[in-house]
Amino acid sequence: MTSRTLQWHDAIYTLKDDLKFNLGNLTIKPDDLIVFIGGNGSGKTSLARALGCDLKLHSGSAPENYHPVLVSFEKQMKLLEDDYKMRNNDNASHEEAFGITPRKLFASLDQSLLFEVIKSMKLSALLDTPIRQLSGGEGRKVLLAQALCSKPNLIIFDTPFDALDVQTRLELLKLIDEIHTKYATPIVLIVNRPSEIPDTLTAMGIISDLKIAKLASRKEIELDEDAKVLLGNAKLMDVSLPKTPLKFALPTLKSDKIISLKNINVTYQRKVLDNLNFEVKKGEHWQIIGPNGAGKSTLLSFITGENPLVYANDVTVFDFKRGSGESIWDIKKYYGLVSGTLHLNYRVSSSALNVVLSGFYDSIGLYNQASDEEINCAKGFLKIAGLLDKAHESFKNLSFGQQRMLLIIRALVKNPPLLILDEPLQGLDGYARTLVKSFISYIMKNGNTSVLFVSHHDEDTPDGFTNRLSFIRIGQGENFKVCQEKL
Repeated sequence: MTSRTLQWHDAIYTLKDDLKFNLGNLTIKPDDLIVFIGGNGSGKTSLARALGCDLKLHSGSAPENYHPVLVSFEKQMKLLEDDYKMRNNDNASHEEAFGITPRKLFASLDQSLLFEVIKSMKLSALLDTPIRQLSGGEGRKVLLAQALCSKPNLIIFDTPFDALDVQTRLELLKLIDEIHTKYATPIVLIVNRPSEIPDTLTAMGIISDLKIAKLASRKEIELDEDAKVLLGNAKLMDVSLPKTPLKFALPTLKSDKIISLKNINVTYQRKVLDNLNFEVKKGEHWQIIGPNGAGKSTLLSFITGENPLVYANDVTVFDFKRGSGESIWDIKKYYGLVSGTLHLNYRVSSSALNVVLSGFYDSIGLYNQASDEEINCAKGFLKIAGLLDKAHESFKNLSFGQQRMLLIIRALVKNPPLLILDEPLQGLDGYARTLVKSFISYIMKNGNTSVLFVSHHDEDTPDGFTNRLSFIRIGQGENFKVCQEKL
């Protein structure tokens, strides 16, 4: 790889309309590994886009003829979306219908370098696997291999650890370190958590108000009061949530059991769920843990009814036995959902306010006339989430973290009997994570809502869980056993 010192002087980049990102004066040396942190909406992704030559330079100067590459969670989501569009095209060929594979992504790259990278990253067995079937960590490694083979002289990682389990995060962190050393390539790493910061960093910076607010040593930055909040050390006053309009009150469930799954069996390439029995009773709050690919999302898909195998199994949710003539809307009104899949599929150009209001009606977008009472309730949630000033901005124009926060309060707004939270804190800065944890703790302590909570981060777990379901790997293979316990 060709490396050289990269310099920006008084550089300002155009975002949209009158918005600008002020990069200022920045020097990146060949041996640099610079880490940046920032709040949701502060400009972290704008920094990545500026360094990645994806924004137009408004004024100042930037390096010429340099080749940066970007690796990010959002880039992986875009790849999955492209794969979906390719496969669901009426005119798709047989090859297109199969979808995108790593081999197809790598086809135009330097094959000699590719061979070395694939061997080093142990990707040989995945070359012909559709990218939609890869785990989060495998997909991230494929993007990284693609980036390396383009021979960059700057690699930008924009929150690359999102949605990865503990082991995969450690492996990726080690891999980033090795690449920095082996290929003598400077790296800019944008993160949300202290555990994502490598020990080998050369400098650390804070992004705030669409500019680099501070760039110094790690020791100096971590003493900064703003940095402490961004990294999750904020302390909050006791929180309370707005009251849901009475019109959305649901009839009392006949059974004490909210969820009943009996002898559930699911097999894909392997046995995912093996004769699983799982019940959730009123007043129970379940923490669900396990590595990527263990079966957590499959379990949740049986509860929401999104898995077609639900009708071949014994599943009862909210007094409805699945397959007895109930509609999906009969089920949806009883739960609030936050997940990566929902986030990916929320493509409508609704305002932030309408996104929250849609939670009353379980829709993607708002297709009902909201009452004043509903609007006031939604605005109350926006206020405690720190997003009231964004009420009329388009959902798609907000940062990933701001979008995720909107989907969280969308799930809360109707006060459902069940909250299904699948990695809800993904993409949130430290302050926002602390805030959402306080929401969930409040609900578990004061409400009539049961919670199913999935997270790969121990520090994300709110207080108040009554039960835990764990997916535990059997030996070194790909099979898991399920353990349930009271806390």
